[in-house]
Amino acid sequence: MLAILLAIRLPEGDNARNVRVALNLRGGDLMMRADGRAPSMASATSILLILAVLFGPSTLALGQGVGTEAKTPNPPGVDFFNLTLQQTRALSRTKNFEVVGHSYFKGPWLTPFAQQTGIGAGFNTPRVYDGIAYLAGYASPITLFAILIADVRDPANMNVLSVIPCKPGTRCPYLRVNTGRHILIATHDTNRDNPRQPQAGDAAGAGVGFYDISNPRRPKGLGFLVTRENGATHGFDIDDRYVYACANTPPTKDPKFGGGNQEVVIIDYGDPGHPTLVSTVHIQGQHTGETFEPRDRQTPEQTPQHIWCHEIIKHKDRLYVAWRDAGLVIIDVSVPSAPKIISRLDYVPPFSGGSLGAAHTAAPVIVNPTAYPKLVVVNDEIFDCPPGITRIVDISDLSNPQFISNYRIPAVDDNYNDQTGKFVCAGTVQSSHLPWFDYRSSGLIYQAWYDQGLHAWDISNPYTPREVGYYFSPRYPCTGPCGGGYPGAVHQHSDRHVREVFQDPATGLLYATDGNGGGLTVLRWTGPIPRPPMPLH
Repeated sequence: MLAILLAIRLPEGDNARNVRVALNLRGGDLMMRADGRAPSMASATSILLILAVLFGPSTLALGQGVGTEAKTPNPPGVDFFNLTLQQTRALSRTKNFEVVGHSYFKGPWLTPFAQQTGIGAGFNTPRVYDGIAYLAGYASPITLFAILIADVRDPANMNVLSVIPCKPGTRCPYLRVNTGRHILIATHDTNRDNPRQPQAGDAAGAGVGFYDISNPRRPKGLGFLVTRENGATHGFDIDDRYVYACANTPPTKDPKFGGGNQEVVIIDYGDPGHPTLVSTVHIQGQHTGETFEPRDRQTPEQTPQHIWCHEIIKHKDRLYVAWRDAGLVIIDVSVPSAPKIISRLDYVPPFSGGSLGAAHTAAPVIVNPTAYPKLVVVNDEIFDCPPGITRIVDISDLSNPQFISNYRIPAVDDNYNDQTGKFVCAGTVQSSHLPWFDYRSSGLIYQAWYDQGLHAWDISNPYTPREVGYYFSPRYPCTGPCGGGYPGAVHQHSDRHVREVFQDPATGLLYATDGNGGGLTVLRWTGPIPRPPMPLH
């Protein structure tokens, strides 16, 4: 693995500062040092060539986070899965966030494992509209195979209204809500840990489910589209007529653990009782009988790349897709029956995607809702060492998207041992995860960071993003198997498991989920609201 340590001068007010950044590249032991010492195994020309290829004429800039949690012993005698709101506040550490509510959402909807161990619900996706929360359960550790609908109008006293169980043999950790049509949509992903399994001989029907939530106390199933029996689904987005999802289909190669080979599927739910598959999009090599292009074959570690659709965000008539080691992919869906890829930024190699693939989410930076964005925030979900960071991409020229900056937590991401030539990591999941923009300004990003909590970033100057806030919850340690199956990956959420954050535009409140059984925390942003990102050109 090639580690490059770059010294870069970045503006900060009227001054400048030196920063030290580590980039994972394929090769030998090339180092360019901030201390002025010469590179150990390459010429300056080679270094400049690599930077030119990676970043073109763009300014290379780096955002540094300073909010990291020091390891301190847990207070003796404290049950972290039975805290009061007052205790939750006291055991949290925040900057520019206020804790206004919390619930573990314990109840008979939890798995026997969760009830026996006393932990709460693990959640993935939250959505909140008109005081009603829709919370998709998470299954690592095994806590909840269902979607909870809850009254959260009083964040200090949140109550479950109803439960939508996942289909037998599946988990259902991703959801979206069409508020105008009162339809909840959820993807169902094959999972052997669900206590409810199909009858002997039957397959688990992975796919997309549709539910009538006009009465949140009594949701009703409408229709279900099986994308592939015993298959995998993942992230998705919707508009008023179509679902745009990551899923296996019959033509895709056999799914790998963790969702390998998912492509984009477009589903018409004009009649939610009878949804239909309209079209699909894949990267060459994902279908049976196909061969991957050379750029999609091997990682810098000379292992097979992970080429599969992971998350989708739709804006106007385009999809912004994080396609793991295939990178950022932009798809024109102006004609849903004939989607086409119009841009791609493939950065593995030279960067490493780790043991499950790089790109997790590609979030367009919406400054003008009626215009196409010029920036996309792309985060890597990497459980290896060093963990995943987040990058900002200039897509003003779709034929040549370019990185212009990244942001990360130096105490987590930049621990490089010069003597061993290796990064030093904590041994827990420290990767960046899903970003969410403040509805008042796309210059403010809230981003889940797994064990490192929730961080807020000011990207009003996209060339120099900076951390402006953080929230570290009390420790909700993993009490059971927390993932696994990826060789070389760390899968122990030892302190917490902050997965996603959602902001209710009606109230401005933020809803952060914990996957370890820590339930749902309601936060209020108390810091400044930066302006939207400045024009690029």
